[in-house]
Parts: sequence; structure tokens; C-alpha cells
Amino acid sequence: MTLRFAAPAVMGGADYRRATELTNAELHAPHLQPLLELPQRGNHASLLGRTVAHLTELYAELASYGWRLVQRPGADHSRAVSLLNSDVDALADVRGERADTHHDDAPLPLNLEVLGPVSLAAQLHLPGGEKALIDHGARRDLADSLATGLMAHVAHVRRAAAAEQVHVVLLEPDYARVLAGDVPTASGYRTLRSLHRDETRQLLGVVVQALRDAGAASVILDFGQPMTAEQIEDFRSRSGSAVDGFTLPVHLAQTQDWERAAALVEDGANLWAALLDPQEADHSTRLPQVSALADRLAAPWRGLGMPLTALEAFTVTGCGAEHRGRLARLSEAGSMRTLTRLRGAAEALTDQIRQ
Repeated sequence: MTLRFAAPAVMGGADYRRATELTNAELHAPHLQPLLELPQRGNHASLLGRTVAHLTELYAELASYGWRLVQRPGADHSRAVSLLNSDVDALADVRGERADTHHDDAPLPLNLEVLGPVSLAAQLHLPGGEKALIDHGARRDLADSLATGLMAHVAHVRRAAAAEQVHVVLLEPDYARVLAGDVPTASGYRTLRSLHRDETRQLLGVVVQALRDAGAASVILDFGQPMTAEQIEDFRSRSGSAVDGFTLPVHLAQTQDWERAAALVEDGANLWAALLDPQEADHSTRLPQVSALADRLAAPWRGLGMPLTALEAFTVTGCGAEHRGRLARLSEAGSMRTLTRLRGAAEALTDQIRQ
């Protein structure tokens, strides 16, 4: 058995084809290849810009304060959609060339990272300038639009890239702030009213169900911090919003978080272990050695008395939702150094499991 590695989805630079070729060359099944995000190309290529491109029958344009909803598609919306389609085409071309030259290679499973509906509402603005989070109808419409768009996106990527498996990570970096009422207004002088977890669960549930219907191999929730007991209850115990697992940023994990992780694994969940500290994400020269990275997962796991074979439920990755954007600051060499170091950690953990 090989412990899976999900290559970081965020890279620096602006040459999408080259970045995809470099990443593709370093991976083999069962490791996951990302639909890369190169935010240095501008707002249209950012996580939020790409999410805007997923929306169906809702449109947005750039203003001085960020993306805002508008009545009809304009140049910004069209640019975001065009860039996303071009990225998918580049991924498909690179994978197709590999299939033509490496006939015995199993096709790499794909990983799509997308902004979830709660954080989308916290970041996107209404036509008047305030955050969409303030408007109940806008929150609902955004979730429905995103769900429909992601169904089409998953189908498009699977078809274009000839992918047998497409895994999806829903990124919710603002989730805790939304529930706590800590999201600032557009002016920054106040904060928006908190949402109840019943509504946030429903908003996410709409998108999760759409991804299920689209045939996603797995749906993972990434809150940018260790999963709480309430989040586990909301997104593992309820059939309408149940996901396959969560991302665990190990630099934040305390004993109770590891205990929750162990319980989730015993319940059949999949966990993604984000092994990098934030300060390591944008300084590849600070990366620990492979053995030290692997130990960030293996040591606390052994400390719980859990068998190393249970680590098969984990997928190794770099950063969670809160700090993934830092990876865009790396040079090409730094990005490749980070990728190979993390892949090495997954391979080292695989060796430990097999011993």
C-alpha cells in the first residue's frame, strides 16, 4: 500500500503549461495531480476569481475593493471563465502527452481545490459593495449557483483530462469567522452578524450533494484549522451534508485534535495531513528533512497508540486553506523542492507502514 500524496495546488509564476508539465513529471499513481492555481497571473486567476468562473447564472466584476456581483457578464467574468477553461485544456494536453509516451502508466487521479459557499459569501461583494454574507437570499443563491457550476466543472475536467478519479477539496478559510461574527464589513469598521451552524451546514450541504451527484471520488472539507466536534457532527453524521473527511493542519493540532482524527479514521473517514508550517510554505530553504516531515504525522499517531497501518487513511499535502496562498511566493525551483520533499515524506511513511 502507498500512502497518497496530493501535490500542492498553488504555485508561483505565470507559465501555466510549464508548471503543469513540471508537476506532472514528478507524480505517479496513486498520488494526486492538481488543477494548478497560479495567482500571480492576476485576480482572474486567484482562488476567488476561479470560483467566480464556476458560478452559473450569477456574474461578477472587479471593483476597487474586490469582486462584486453584477447583473450581466462583463469582461472580468469572461476573462475568469476563459482562463479557467484554458487551464483545464493545458492540463488535458499534458496528461494526454504523458498517456501517449508512457503507455503502462496508470492515469493520475486529479485533485480540485475550490472555495466553499460560506467563505465565498464572506469574500464576494453585493452590487452595492457590502459583503454577500449580509444577505440571506444572496447566500442561498451563491450556494445553488456554485453547486450547479461545480457539477459541470467536475464533468468537464473528468472528460477533458481523461481522469478516472476526481477528488474535491472544499476550502472554507472563513468558516469559523462567519460562525463567530468576526467577518468585517466592507468598510472594515464593523463586523457582520454571525450565521447559525444550521444555515452554514445547509449551504455546504447543497454543494457537497452536487459534487456527489457529479461523481466526485471524494469530498474533503478544509477549514484551515483542525476540525471541531461540531464540524464532525455536522459533516460526518448527517447524510445530507456528509463529506469523506477533513484536512488536518498538523502545526495546529493538539492532543484532542489527534484523538478526533483517530476516531474519524476508525469511522472510515479520509484525512488530509497538511505537513507544512506557514513560515515554511513561502521559504523552501526552510523545509525540514523528509524524515522530520514524516514524523510530524507518525509521532503523534504513535503517541495515541494507533497502529501505523491506520495511516493508510491519510493523504499527505502541504498547506491547509488558511495558508495555501503562501505557496504562490515560491520560485519555480522552490515549488519543485517543496513538492518533492512532501512526496518524499509520503514515501517515508509508506515504508514505515510496510515494516
